[in-house]
Amino acid sequence: MKQFTAQLKQHRRILLCVLACLAAFSVFAAVWLTNIRGQGEKSSGWAINDQFHSYVPVEQQLVQEFTCDRDLYALSFVLAAQDVQTPPEGTLDLVLEDVDTGKVLARSQGELRYIYNGWDAYYTTLGLDAPVELPSAGQRHYRVTLTPHYTGEGRLVAGYEEGGAPAGVSLTADGKPVNGTLALKGTQARVGGFLTAFYWFIALGCIAFLGAATWFVAGKKLPLHRLVFLLILGLGLLYNLVLPPYAAPDETFHINQSFSLASSVYNPYLPVGKVPLHESLHRPSDQDPLLQDGYTTVFTWQRMAKLAGERNTDAWGVTPNRNSPQADNSYTLYLVSSAAVLLCFYLRVGFVGALFAGRLANLLFFAFLAAWAVKRTPVAKSVFALSALLPMTLHLAASFSRDSNLLALCFLFSAVMLDLAFGPRERLGWKQLLLPAVLGVVIAPSKLVYLPLIALVFLIPAVRLGRYSRLLKAGFVVLCLAAFLSGRGVGLTLGGFIQSSGQAAEGAVSSQAAEGLAGSQPASQAQQAEPPEVFPSEAPGGEAAPSLPDQDLVCYTLPYILSHPLDTLQLCVRSLVELGDHYVKTLVGGTLSYFNTSKDLNIAWTFVAALYLLLALAWLCPDQVVLPGRAKALCLFSALVCCGLAVVGCISWTPTYYTVIYGFQGRYLLPVLPLLLSVRPKRLALRADCSYGLVYAAVLVGLGALLNAFLAVVAR
Repeated sequence: MKQFTAQLKQHRRILLCVLACLAAFSVFAAVWLTNIRGQGEKSSGWAINDQFHSYVPVEQQLVQEFTCDRDLYALSFVLAAQDVQTPPEGTLDLVLEDVDTGKVLARSQGELRYIYNGWDAYYTTLGLDAPVELPSAGQRHYRVTLTPHYTGEGRLVAGYEEGGAPAGVSLTADGKPVNGTLALKGTQARVGGFLTAFYWFIALGCIAFLGAATWFVAGKKLPLHRLVFLLILGLGLLYNLVLPPYAAPDETFHINQSFSLASSVYNPYLPVGKVPLHESLHRPSDQDPLLQDGYTTVFTWQRMAKLAGERNTDAWGVTPNRNSPQADNSYTLYLVSSAAVLLCFYLRVGFVGALFAGRLANLLFFAFLAAWAVKRTPVAKSVFALSALLPMTLHLAASFSRDSNLLALCFLFSAVMLDLAFGPRERLGWKQLLLPAVLGVVIAPSKLVYLPLIALVFLIPAVRLGRYSRLLKAGFVVLCLAAFLSGRGVGLTLGGFIQSSGQAAEGAVSSQAAEGLAGSQPASQAQQAEPPEVFPSEAPGGEAAPSLPDQDLVCYTLPYILSHPLDTLQLCVRSLVELGDHYVKTLVGGTLSYFNTSKDLNIAWTFVAALYLLLALAWLCPDQVVLPGRAKALCLFSALVCCGLAVVGCISWTPTYYTVIYGFQGRYLLPVLPLLLSVRPKRLALRADCSYGLVYAAVLVGLGALLNAFLAVVAR
């Protein structure tokens, strides 16, 4: 027995890894049996024309020409009996051809007796004997021919919409042209066995990741910051696959920004970084409607997998303009992702490969800076580690969003300032001050709401800076303010907020969307009144958005707030009461994806509660350094001012007829979350440091939230 116990202790880490992997495999197997198996029949369709008010008789042949930019697996028509008393009998042949080449692409045959015998609107689907796939991005001109072979007196009619046929669409019945378009739907994808394969690919990745995490945590030989780096990379990659490009909040605009910067370098005839904000640059084939709608489905995964290894064949250096806006006036927070995209351009990597490369570059950058922050901070190491591993943080970190870089920079800046103030160094030289100066200059013009973080310089004791401490601190503040004021669009942003005229308010809306006073924001909740025709996130630019309704020209600008304090207070209270749960969930990741009422992914409250419990435990973890009262007050003040500015920023572009604050989300508080939780009463602490256990628990909850998101996508 003693020998057996000794063996268990000797191989404890391996046994824990095996048990963790077996437990995870059991969970994934149970989920597959109950939620995934049998989902292979899912299909995705689109309508060439879903309207019809007339029927055309089909005696010999019906020919419809149409254009399509998607794959085709089946075609559906509104077919019925001309006389309900005499249903048609015989067979119906379908032939699908490429109009440009005359090549027959697919055929199909069905029995007429299976067609619904009535005049109600029912679609009859004819499957194709071979999938018709687009050879490349673009459109294809098709001709579909229906030929009935009657064996009785009954005849067939097809539903169509009269008049208004678009270019490339024509209808012919029995050799005579018909002014209209058939009611025609196409099946563009069938998930088939792909869903099971993709599920187990993700499941095995999660199991392997959990086994590795168990091994490192059980050994406790890896420093916490290195462990955090590996965990961010592992979980971030998994989130990247389950919530692919265009799934993050406003990611389409951030992708446009990164691709535009990369394209301006790639194209030798263009000035670098001078693309108008209302346009964007891409290679000609860098587009795919199924991927770019921001609504992740099983078919998005399927499309991504299909195009992942595709090579780019566009002409070298060609980057046409598109009428698709970017997110920001500044390219600073897009340098990392655009560098990866540019490398893909030179290596002739396809669209999907470039998308994942840009996301991976941002994830690596975030993981490195977040781990560095955990290493540098002498205070609240557990809080910094947990904040970096939240589902919301990972979702943003593994995306093109500028918040990926901004989160990393804010985490590191706060950690470095705490280290300079309370770390082991008693004297600070210019080498130690260079990093915070660079970070401050980058953060200051990026988003106004996080400018108060520069006040952390006053945490540093004068004795550590020497006789010129006041001059150095003042110089740092002036340097950051100068960087902020030099930012593009700052004057328009602040000017719009302090003016009260309709045009000024309109300019404030558009300029705030461009500069991101509190980030570009989609409508994250249903409003009682009609929303504006163009949301700020959809109309970034330095110019006033002309399509805004008149009532949207009057927002909660500073003069309006001062003259209507009660209305502003009521707006804040109603927002807290009606949308408080939304703010709570979007801080940690209880709501993921696009943050639009029709596109977001809601995670179970169980995971949300678990994440807040872990943050509370991390807050209670003992620190080697206890902040003095003055330092606590300064940290809390800086963090709360940032939070207040984030709220004010959203209020400032809220039209006055709205009943709640427009677009505010809990994720805007993430950059200062570690700073907020670094403030703790001295006696309120756990007896032992449980950082490794908390990090491991965060991994378990993160994997659970990831599985929850996967199932939510499957259920769509």
